[in-house]
Amino acid sequence: MDFLAGVVSGLVMGTVFLGVGIYVVFANRDMYDRLSRALPQGISPAVVMLGFVMGMPPLWSLLGGIAGVLFWLIDNSFPNAGLGSSNLIFTIIILCLAALAILVMLIAGRRILRLGLIASISFAGVFGWLMPLLANWR
Repeated sequence: MDFLAGVVSGLVMGTVFLGVGIYVVFANRDMYDRLSRALPQGISPAVVMLGFVMGMPPLWSLLGGIAGVLFWLIDNSFPNAGLGSSNLIFTIIILCLAALAILVMLIAGRRILRLGLIASISFAGVFGWLMPLLANWR
């Protein structure tokens, strides 16, 4: 059940990540031209964008499944609730990962900070609270 909750949460996070990625592409009108200059000859930017759209949901569901297994391991080792979640240790780990991602985006630059905040807060909410609630929904 925990693995399935992780996969579902990963698909939710993949949808959020796709939304942020599509916004980045549409906000930067010259993205297609920059991609065509950076890619090797014969690879179209449309193929790269299609790969992004097709690859993100399975990638996030795989990451979610791994998070579900980790949740199961941590929940069996340290079964204590807290912070609105069924497992305090797992939620703190997820919050630390989200804070680390925000820190990296602060270092990277202010252009992606707003979108990074949206993605990081969504990550913390989906994996820190939604996934444990789905895993314990029996």
